[in-house]
Amino acid sequence: MRANLIEIFKSIQGEGYYIGVKQLFIRFSGCNLNCYYCDTPKSSEICLDYVGNKKILNPVSTSYVQELIDESKVHSICFTGGEPLLQADFITSLKKTRPFYLESNMTLPEKAKKLRFVDYVAGDLKVKESGISDYQTVLENTVKCFRILKNTRKRKTFCKIVLPEKFDEEEILNSAEQIRKYVFGFVLQPVFGSRLEKILKLQDKMIELADTRVIPQVHKYLGVR
Repeated sequence: MRANLIEIFKSIQGEGYYIGVKQLFIRFSGCNLNCYYCDTPKSSEICLDYVGNKKILNPVSTSYVQELIDESKVHSICFTGGEPLLQADFITSLKKTRPFYLESNMTLPEKAKKLRFVDYVAGDLKVKESGISDYQTVLENTVKCFRILKNTRKRKTFCKIVLPEKFDEEEILNSAEQIRKYVFGFVLQPVFGSRLEKILKLQDKMIELADTRVIPQVHKYLGVR
């Protein structure tokens, strides 16, 4: 099996509850959404393998990725994108010789069912101001995905909410209420450079639902990939 990848690299996790852990990042191309703040190319003819210092023609084989996974001494393997759920079959075909960490926009429930075996889930709750279309359907699918990939004794699942300058506080609280029982906590992540006053007020209210932390994209502040 093969998949189109943007890049493969080792770095620290820069977002969410597991900031600072060493990971091997497998970044997929392609996404079913079009958030205005997205910083990932939609496609590429080549995959940049920074681990092996190579350029590989897409699509990349599972055997190539598996070898990198097996050789990596890391906390976990981070599948990111783009949207990894679009490549659920590719991920399923890999042997889990290291813990698997999924970063997802959580909008493809049928694909999510294939990845119940992952160890960590950093799932997004998109806000309407992200610029995505048919927001109500996206929200309904998000709740379904969190239900499928919910926090358990064997899987750690949290919800990340990327917040632009303007957002509807009540709408976010209502959406978070639908997700709270499926996660161990929420991360409020300001769009890089945003002011925090309104976000801190939202945090005060969300703490009543579950542990809620304000955490920016630390890797951007550190200047690492």
